[in-house]
Amino acid sequence: MGQFNSQYGVGLVEVMVALFLLAVAVLGFSALNIVSIKATDDSVLIANANTVMRGLSEDLRLNPNNILAYQQDIQSTLGQVSDTKDYCTAVAEYKTRNVKKNCDKDSCTAEQLAKYNSWSAMKQACDNGMLLNMFTCPGTANKQLRQCIIASWDGTKPVFGANSDINKACADTSGIYHAGSDCMIMESY
Repeated sequence: MGQFNSQYGVGLVEVMVALFLLAVAVLGFSALNIVSIKATDDSVLIANANTVMRGLSEDLRLNPNNILAYQQDIQSTLGQVSDTKDYCTAVAEYKTRNVKKNCDKDSCTAEQLAKYNSWSAMKQACDNGMLLNMFTCPGTANKQLRQCIIASWDGTKPVFGANSDINKACADTSGIYHAGSDCMIMESY
């Protein structure tokens, strides 16, 4: 009987070690699950960004004489975003001020079509939780002009520039993505 007294609590220690190992495994699985959910969310955003940018790119090809109007309208709307005004509010105000006809149903001039299509692309971006920007791509000014369309989300700004804690730019001034940026860039010409 004295032999068995030294074994008291060994089963409890084994159970505690097993529970500890199980907890470590469950925590690892949980972390993996969080990463996979983020990857799934990002893939949905990337697909939606592709749709928005491809649609805008097609609109530019159909109305090439007004590319600068698209660019100016999209940039000026993004420029109105501030701490007190979000992107969707700026897009709604743009529509109120600039879109007088539904060019999907009514006959429109090329200028009216540019305003309507700009609003439509910005509205799609807003509906998908993205920001939209468009400007002449770096290094194309003296060649065939190309437009860079940028869609960004999760705090990344749709701009080319330096990256800092305050300014989370999509890419540097030559168009190379910053690590960890949540955005897509599409060239259109």
